[in-house]
Amino acid sequence: MAQHIQGWLQALAQIGAAVNRGVSLSELLDLIAATACKLMSYDFCAIFIPDAASQVLVIEGSYGLSADYIRDINAAHPVRLHGLHTPTPAGQAFAMGVPVQIEDFGSNPTMLTWRAAARDQGYNSMISVPLNTADETLGTLNCYTRSTHHFTKEEESRLLMLADQAAIAITTSRLRSEQAKKITVLNELNESLEEQYELQRQAEAIHERLTALTLEGGGVRALGGALAEILDRPVAVCETNGTILYNTERDGVSLPATLLANADGLPLPDAASAGNTGLLSEVHLPDPTGTGTVVRVPVMIKEKIVAWIWTSGKLSELRPLDRQAMERAAAPVALELLRTRTATQAEWRDTGEILSELLSGKRRGSTTFLSQAARLGHDLSLPHAVIAVRFESRIESARPYWLAATFERMARQVSPKPLLGSHEEHIVALWPLGPTTPINEVRGIGDQVRQIPSVRNQGTDRTHAAITGPVTSIADYPAAFATARGAIELAALRESPPGTLVLSDLGLTGLLLQLPDLSALSHYVDDVLGPLRANDLAQDPSLLPTLSALIHNDLNVRMTAEQLHIKEDFVIEARRRIEDLLAVDLSRASDLTRISTAIEVNDVIQARQRTIDV
Repeated sequence: MAQHIQGWLQALAQIGAAVNRGVSLSELLDLIAATACKLMSYDFCAIFIPDAASQVLVIEGSYGLSADYIRDINAAHPVRLHGLHTPTPAGQAFAMGVPVQIEDFGSNPTMLTWRAAARDQGYNSMISVPLNTADETLGTLNCYTRSTHHFTKEEESRLLMLADQAAIAITTSRLRSEQAKKITVLNELNESLEEQYELQRQAEAIHERLTALTLEGGGVRALGGALAEILDRPVAVCETNGTILYNTERDGVSLPATLLANADGLPLPDAASAGNTGLLSEVHLPDPTGTGTVVRVPVMIKEKIVAWIWTSGKLSELRPLDRQAMERAAAPVALELLRTRTATQAEWRDTGEILSELLSGKRRGSTTFLSQAARLGHDLSLPHAVIAVRFESRIESARPYWLAATFERMARQVSPKPLLGSHEEHIVALWPLGPTTPINEVRGIGDQVRQIPSVRNQGTDRTHAAITGPVTSIADYPAAFATARGAIELAALRESPPGTLVLSDLGLTGLLLQLPDLSALSHYVDDVLGPLRANDLAQDPSLLPTLSALIHNDLNVRMTAEQLHIKEDFVIEARRRIEDLLAVDLSRASDLTRISTAIEVNDVIQARQRTIDV
């Protein structure tokens, strides 16, 4: 008896040790099934457990049973727990919590469905014992014998005791498994938190580095260089109007500056969503050699996108730290642009005051004036060209920053600094000249200044620029500006194509524009064109414009008609009437020269009168 008890205790100890080792549930169930067979001298054993949906009982652990039998029972003949079904020992034991046995499968009509499987496996009798806990039934312990057998009360008692220990072992194993899963999840969460903390720490270090560069006045170039080093990728900073502020290559790879400059037409993110994190986006830039993919993040000032930070590759290729670095770089770059904008606007205001005093003639003492300009980097003691461009008043509010910033980049390498400002609805640049520099050499500068307003407004280039000078005395600037303004008005009056005018281009007209007093010229025009002027006022106001168009088109009737949008017959008739009124023949060189000069002088008078009216 003592030996029997010792065997039971050893068997139960083995089950407990398996639980403590953390074996899988299927291994534990197989061990329990094997222990039941060995302790009770049965031939086969199976442990049935409810499936995940608790609809059927299936074999999860066994001893002595073939794999085919287990597969057949689980797949074709599972023990149903709900609905209409034939009562089974396992189903009854599970439902009622008491042992249920079948002494002879062959004579029991309820076992007809499972009789073939039992015969193939080779058993005739079975008993099903519930695996009970205090709260629920976990499953059943089914034991089988080859010979017909009646399971006694003592056997039931021992099997119930074994089932109780098995239920405890199963519950403990499940608790340990759930605890292990929770520990794994907690460990993964802890690792994730540590990774996030480290990422945040590195991101903060990057932010501190970029902020320090901004406070040190490193500018956009220093910020872009630091970001390129952090990402180990090329970086570019580009304003939304396409101006490249910084672009560097990394390991032989560079960003396509031309494509970035033209990327301002791409759709912008919603301003409201732009206040959130995660603003990085992929952009596909069309390239003749294929479509290139880059990543960008917006730089914002007061909820408005003012620039983009670009890098190469795809978003998925960036490390989490790279993404953080790009997003955190946006704030220092915005701060730098805001600082630059504030400084530019302040300089625009200061240079504007100097320019207005200089061009209006309401200047203070020359020494004070020159000193004030010198503090801003301008040397007005040198000869300067006066470049004037008329702008539309509707762009006035936006003009200071973008115009001054564009001009600053254009004149970055020039020393001493050119002076830029606005005066009487004109953008005016004073460009320093060398002692022997011909005025015609700054024509290209005039073209660049002339194109700034049209680039800003993305409109058609319809502007004229005029260049006068060189101006060597402060007292001569008002006259130089008046001459340039007159040349612009004259070009508009004649509907000349957009371009940059130098007074030498205008010949006699250029000289006339520089005359301070036009009264003598006005008398000359009256003497030559007086009858025509009187007729224009009284009868036909189209004769003088027609004569002007004929002169400017070298008496070409077709070109004149096209310019005035009238028929050629009208031009021919108008010429006849003009020659009658003025008593001239435009075919004679002397008459044509006299009339052409009068028309040119009249244009100058009208242009100068328009500048006075403005």
